Amino acid sequence: MFKIVFFLLLSVTAVGQSYTGTKTPYPFKQGEYTPLPKGYTAAYVNYTGRHGARFMTKAGSDVKLLALFNKSQLTPLGDSVKVMTEAFLQIEKDNYENISLLGDAEQHAIGERLRKREATAFKGRGVTIEVTHKKRTRQSADGFLKAFADYKGKQEFMMVQDTNENVLRFYDLSPAYEAYKDGKVIAARVDSLQQDPRSKEIASRISKRLFTETLAEKDQAAVAAWLYDLYSIQFSLVIEMQQAKVYFDFGKAFTKEDLQWLDKINSAADFLEKGAGLDPLGIQSRIAAPLLLDLVTTTDALTRGRLRKDAVLRFSHAEAISPLATLMGIPEASVPSASIYDFDKHWKAANIIPLSANIQWIIYGNGKKYLVKVLLNEREVALPVKTTNYPYYKWEDVKSYYLTKLKKIGVKPGDDMHKFLLNIK
Repeated sequence: MFKIVFFLLLSVTAVGQSYTGTKTPYPFKQGEYTPLPKGYTAAYVNYTGRHGARFMTKAGSDVKLLALFNKSQLTPLGDSVKVMTEAFLQIEKDNYENISLLGDAEQHAIGERLRKREATAFKGRGVTIEVTHKKRTRQSADGFLKAFADYKGKQEFMMVQDTNENVLRFYDLSPAYEAYKDGKVIAARVDSLQQDPRSKEIASRISKRLFTETLAEKDQAAVAAWLYDLYSIQFSLVIEMQQAKVYFDFGKAFTKEDLQWLDKINSAADFLEKGAGLDPLGIQSRIAAPLLLDLVTTTDALTRGRLRKDAVLRFSHAEAISPLATLMGIPEASVPSASIYDFDKHWKAANIIPLSANIQWIIYGNGKKYLVKVLLNEREVALPVKTTNYPYYKWEDVKSYYLTKLKKIGVKPGDDMHKFLLNIK
């Protein structure tokens, strides 16, 4: 456990004000939790999490950047960044799509804290683990379950075909959502940031720091984007760097202002694609209905004894966690923005969907009734449900609220969620 804590602290310290958006290593900070109402203990856990810190998902920015470096005349800083890029590629080799050692440590630590914090929920009745067809979710589940090495209950893994991952990869199954994601609503707003004079000025300055020749404007923009990709991933590879005895810091090529702006552009796309966007009940959040319905029905089954498990543990992606947070009405995830220049006044990708992001529904019982508390990245959050006992909510009130909300979307228990995703507009 010492190693886990050490490397997590190392990474979070390194990130600090790193402006890495959704690629921010898990920023856990120990906080105080509201005491439970008298007579209640943790009974069940319903968990949905993103995979851990990872390598790049495919070769791209790294290879393209090195190829350009190899055929260009470079400044001393450019030569230094070229060497770093070569070291980066060596660490990435054969690791695309995998979680990193830090990602494994993040998951292990989250699992340990959950098991310790909600110890009374884990009675040995078994846990169900659901993963997508992407191997980084199975790797993340394996890391998480290191905290359950001495657990006596059955650990049951479940994975459905990638064409029918209605609960965990709903965002890949809706033609209407794909059209929205590729359409003018997002493109026009992100383009306005990319065409902003600040974008061109930053790209030009970065190129001048690295190249002795003047690159075409299009190439300058590409270099800034490629380099920002590598910069964003480097914080996930701190343990691999240490083991390989290499060090790279692509931040040398940027100023703080450069990183703030590039983070804004990248986060703007995330906000529109999977955040509150222009409408917190837009298609980008409504497609999470299968996941929200699954949380409601499984929680109800747990409390009614129809599902005899200690926990349901799901491992998915940022594209699932953020829409769920918005659809649930978690305040920091649910404020829309008419202007793309202002979205980040309320919505911070690093706070909502960092690497290893998670939403935990903890169910507490007193032998007769059940309460629910929701944690976003292990922080207590409010729900749009009345309670006299914040952050604890009566389960029947939570169930009623979300079933009513789902009904307005056109979803109810027992519906064919694959059909819903195909037909949603």
